[in-house]
Amino acid sequence: MSEELGKKPNWQLLKEAAESLYRSGKTNFTRKELVSEVLKRDPSRSEMSLDFEIDLVTVNSGSRERYRDPEKLFLYRVERGKYTLYNPEEHGDLEKYIGSQRLLTISRKQLVEEVLEVLENLGYDVTINKTTKPLEPDIIAEKSEEEVSGIWVIDPAAPLSTQYRQLAYSLGSSLLNKNYKDHIILVPGELYKRIPQEIIEILKNMNIKFATIKEERKYTIQL
Repeated sequence: MSEELGKKPNWQLLKEAAESLYRSGKTNFTRKELVSEVLKRDPSRSEMSLDFEIDLVTVNSGSRERYRDPEKLFLYRVERGKYTLYNPEEHGDLEKYIGSQRLLTISRKQLVEEVLEVLENLGYDVTINKTTKPLEPDIIAEKSEEEVSGIWVIDPAAPLSTQYRQLAYSLGSSLLNKNYKDHIILVPGELYKRIPQEIIEILKNMNIKFATIKEERKYTIQL
């Protein structure tokens, strides 16, 4: 475990720590709390370097060296010494802070095609569900007659408020539809980190799992 942690850059450990604090109910946290959370995971890290890195991953910090990669900009400074997870719906679009630089966003159709390719590489026979029946998933993935999964895809290009509505519908449909062995809901990384861990575990016991969609010039699916 420590060897794996050692491979992670400071920004990634800070991101994991911030998401953990947020999920625990601490929506606002101090620099000290954030650094302490990282040190619980990897005590070998330098407190000074972690503290310096906080400015680089904060969208509204004044640091000239602040990151421009959206994945590395995940904190928002609420007030002096206090932070929360950056939420574009609440805090404003990223362009407001870093200018017009954007990663390439592909269409939902291309995203679904990538999902199909990933599932086929995992040995599934996959089809796009073209029925208009309620409660039906976007994709049906089948390995055998007994092993059929329903796949929901939440559009990463949609506003966060729309993603929440899509998530609610996907969850409700997954709970009510008993035609599949399990349901997998593909959620954008920004949405996933706002789902409490205890909810994720409860849903997993009900055969509803999450997979994340990560955007970096194209979408990559992490199943």
